[in-house]
Amino acid sequence: MLISSTSMMSHYVPLELINRILLRLPVKALIRFLCVSKEWSALINSSNFTKNQLSHSIETNSNRTLILKETYINRPLQSRFFSVPYSDNDQFGKAVQIYQPLHNWDILDYCHGLVCLLFYKYKEKEDIVIWNPLIRKYRKLPMEPIDEPESSCDSFSRFGFGYDPSNDDYKVVRIAEFYEGPVLMDFFEVKVYSLKSQCWKKIEKQLPIKEIWSMQSVSLNGAFHWIVEQDDRLESILAFDLANEKFQLFRKPLNEGMPILDVLGGCLCFMGVVEETYSDFWLMKEYGDESSWTRIYKIEPGAVPWNIDYFKPLLFSKNGKKVLMEEVSLFWYDIEKKRGKMVKNQSFPKRFKTATCIGSLLLLDGDCVIDLTQKKNKRKR
Repeated sequence: MLISSTSMMSHYVPLELINRILLRLPVKALIRFLCVSKEWSALINSSNFTKNQLSHSIETNSNRTLILKETYINRPLQSRFFSVPYSDNDQFGKAVQIYQPLHNWDILDYCHGLVCLLFYKYKEKEDIVIWNPLIRKYRKLPMEPIDEPESSCDSFSRFGFGYDPSNDDYKVVRIAEFYEGPVLMDFFEVKVYSLKSQCWKKIEKQLPIKEIWSMQSVSLNGAFHWIVEQDDRLESILAFDLANEKFQLFRKPLNEGMPILDVLGGCLCFMGVVEETYSDFWLMKEYGDESSWTRIYKIEPGAVPWNIDYFKPLLFSKNGKKVLMEEVSLFWYDIEKKRGKMVKNQSFPKRFKTATCIGSLLLLDGDCVIDLTQKKNKRKR
């Protein structure tokens, strides 16, 4: 069907049928079809279509893409971002360079096709952006000051990004820790940004903990999660529910090794990393039920041909027998064979950080990301 004939066809094909067809298309095609007619533009721009398109992508596990941020040890300002299509047969396409909003950012977290980026400036305020890389739209969050106690001489912020299903909202949390000299104070400032209301809110309740160990939070089931230390020096998992703004503590499944949290297969994933010995991976099969912690696999020495202290789980293969993992690159870990195999793709950068991304139209009304190469080509012409 040619695009030039679609407006004529819309007079004969029911809009409901057109809607069902469009829901099955990738987001890049939907962006092009915004120009077909006013009727199609209104349909694709509607909030109902955006929600239904996202739900269809999640339910069918389609429109999947990896976002790679190239990392350098000595040249951090030259990092580039790449988009990599991920097919239903667990194969990866060619990495294509994409352009991030404004200046050089780091990946903080990702959810429903949105990637939260952070630009941290020591002793200064942080810049935060919520970015939809597939439709090249973003929104920069307003600057929010940290209210430091008078006795504080320094502070350190930790962030999280995720979805609040109770309020159909995407939120960023910032927890500031304060120091009195070299000593960590028994006080935290918690503020939450709402993408729907476009403003920050201070949470007055104090955290029932002594110290946060996780560098960043893990978002799942409308809550943020961290590995924390309680007053009795026991390590626990702290959850902050975005709907009721309450804190809750979960027990870990394992008490040895370096504890790390992540999300895998829609479940809270706990890793106990024992240096140069093994890495244990557990899933909380029923969210909030500590008895549902289940060990799914264990990476032992020799299972992979390189020594890395931490493997980040990204997603299961289509048959559920392998896990795609990241260290400085990507590899598949076969749960049954207990072996890892490197993903070979010449278009990938040598070292990178990864965000898994599902095609969505969220932030369609955001600011446009400017392609710097197109700007240069126009100047040459």
